[in-house]
Amino acid sequence: MTRKISVIGLPFFARRTAAALRSAGYDAHYVPRPGNSPRRWWRVLSTILTSDLVYAIGSSVSRTSPLHLVSLTGKPIVLHWVGTDVQVALGVHQEGRTSRRLVERATHWADAPWLVQELRMIGIDSSELLLPVPAAIGSPMPLPERFTVLIYLPRDFQISYDAEATMEVVKALPEISFMVAGGYRPPQALANLEILGFVEDMPAIYARSTALLRLTHHDGMSHSVIEALSFGRHVLWSYPLSGAIRVRTAEEAITVIRELAARFAGGDLPVNAEGAARVTEKYHPAKILEEVRRGIDSLLS
Repeated sequence: MTRKISVIGLPFFARRTAAALRSAGYDAHYVPRPGNSPRRWWRVLSTILTSDLVYAIGSSVSRTSPLHLVSLTGKPIVLHWVGTDVQVALGVHQEGRTSRRLVERATHWADAPWLVQELRMIGIDSSELLLPVPAAIGSPMPLPERFTVLIYLPRDFQISYDAEATMEVVKALPEISFMVAGGYRPPQALANLEILGFVEDMPAIYARSTALLRLTHHDGMSHSVIEALSFGRHVLWSYPLSGAIRVRTAEEAITVIRELAARFAGGDLPVNAEGAARVTEKYHPAKILEEVRRGIDSLLS
C-alpha cells in the first residue's frame, strides 16, 4: 500500500521535497496554506487528516501552530528544520509559547549540525539530515580563464543574508569580477558586478566561477555551497564545512579572495577536488533520499 504524506511549510522547499518523496514511491503532495478561506481550510484539514504522515518544513512549535492541533491526533509528524525557523523557535521558547507536545512527540530533523545544537538549547532533540531536495551535484570541472566570484542573494533577501557585508567585499575589490544570482540588485551599479537574476542552469554558472562567496548572519546547510563544492569551486562561507574556507566578516573574505586571486594569477590554484569529494560522498541526493526514506518508513511501521 502506498503511504500518503502531506508536505507543508516553506513552498520552495516543500514542493521539491514532495516531488522527491513521490520519486521514492510515496503518495506525497505539497499542501499550501489555506489563507483566510474556510473552504480551503476544510480541504487542507481533510487532506492532512487522511494522510499517514505530515512532513513540515520551516514550521513552528508554537502552541498556536496548526501543527499543534495535528499532534493531538497522534499522527506521525516530521519537523525538518532548515535555518530561520530555528531562530523563530528560539523566540517562541523565550516567550513561553512552545508546544511541549510537538517538541516531545514529533520527529525532528535538522539540515546542519549547528542547527542541531541550537535546537538542543530549547529542549528539542533532533538528528542531522539534509532536506531531500535534489541539489545540482556535479563533478569537478576546469576553472574558468578569468578569476570570478559567484554570489547568491535573493531579490527580497532575508535578514539571514548579509548583503551589506557582501557588497562591501565587491566594492573593496574592483579588480575582481563578481556575479550575483538570485534576483538581488544593489542600490547602485558596480562595474565589477554582473547581475544574473534568477538562473535555471546553475551548472553553467558554476563553470564560469572560480569561487563562491556566501556571507550570512544565520544559515542552514546551503545547497549552493554543496553544489559549488561538487563542481570543484572554492567556497567562502560563514559556517565551517570540510572543503570550504570559513570567513565571518567582509574583511576576512577580502583577504581570502585576494589570496586566491593571486594564486590563480600565478597558476597555483587547482580545482577544489577535496571539497568536491567530501560533499559528493556525504550529500549526494540519492544518499540523502534513501536516509529520509528509511526514517519515514520507521515512523510508519
